[in-house]
Amino acid sequence: MKHFRMYRRIDPNGAGLYATSHFMTEFKSGHRFDPDFVPPLQLKLDPELPNGKLPTFFESPAWIGTRDFHATLLAAGISNIEASPVEISDETNDVLIDDYLLLNIVGRVNCVDMGRSETRSLGDGMTIVDRLALDPARIPDLDLFVADEDTDCMIVSERLQRLIAGAGYDDIGFEALD
Repeated sequence: MKHFRMYRRIDPNGAGLYATSHFMTEFKSGHRFDPDFVPPLQLKLDPELPNGKLPTFFESPAWIGTRDFHATLLAAGISNIEASPVEISDETNDVLIDDYLLLNIVGRVNCVDMGRSETRSLGDGMTIVDRLALDPARIPDLDLFVADEDTDCMIVSERLQRLIAGAGYDDIGFEALD
């Protein structure tokens, strides 16, 4: 089965988010929400980019997607995702954006073949993975998961890639993985 890295196509007029709550929470653990997790996650829209088109999803500071995108994943049968409300404050326009959800992907998998991947080092213990190569023996039977070696990397099966591409999201791209 073929897998893809799903990524947000970078829009130069796009937006970034900054967490203003839940500072000690690890959002990409691969595990279910802790029982003491209390939503909503509060975020602030980058004040220098507030008028750009907001993307379908953000990778940072957590996986955050539109309610529509979440509905697409659920309609595709994705069951290893938990959703929780977020509040995005656009202070420049004095608007509270509530059309996004924190998407907690349950499934962080050590599946990258680092020997075949393209990497670079930023110092001791700080490796950037520029191009992933998966180890077929460690790929789970999931349509959606996060690479343990790069938690900003959402990996989707070919089946899910086709469904998302067919849903018409023009700001989502896919990179085939070896």
